[in-house]
Amino acid sequence: MKKSDFERMIDRTFGSLEANYKFKRLETTFRRNGATVRYENATTGLVLSYEIGDEPWLTMVDLNNTKRKSTLGWLLVEQGVAKSPTPKEAFQQKTLGPESIEPFLQKMSSQLQEHGAEILKGDFSIFPKLQGRAQKYAVECKRYADIHKMKP
Repeated sequence: MKKSDFERMIDRTFGSLEANYKFKRLETTFRRNGATVRYENATTGLVLSYEIGDEPWLTMVDLNNTKRKSTLGWLLVEQGVAKSPTPKEAFQQKTLGPESIEPFLQKMSSQLQEHGAEILKGDFSIFPKLQGRAQKYAVECKRYADIHKMKP
C-alpha cells in the first residue's frame, strides 16, 4: 500500500475525531513494516499503530500524566464489548489482509467514539481499571511463556 493511500484511509476513518473532539493529526511515521499515526487534542493523545499483516491497535494517553494510558482493546473488554484475550492468544499472530484494513479502522474509530467518548473529552477515571487488567494479563502471559518456554 502506498503512503498516500494509507494517509487517505486514515483521514476517512479517523477524520471524525477532528470534527467531534478537536483532535489534530500530528504526524504519521512510516517504517518498512508499518506505520504509526499520532493524534492529540487538549487532553488526550491517541497513537494508532499498524504493522503490515497484523491488526492495528490504538493507545489512549492522558497528556497531563503520560503514565496513565491504555488501549482501546482493554476499554472494550472492560465495557463488555469484547472478551478478554487468553495468554495463548498473545503468542498467536492475528493476520489482516490489505482489503480488510479500512473496515477494521472504521470499526475502531466507531468503537472509540461510542465507548471512549469520556476519554476523548479528558476523563481518564477508567484508566486504573484498564491498567489493572493489562498488568494482570501481562503476568498471565509471562507465566504462559515460562511454562511453554516461549519468548514474550
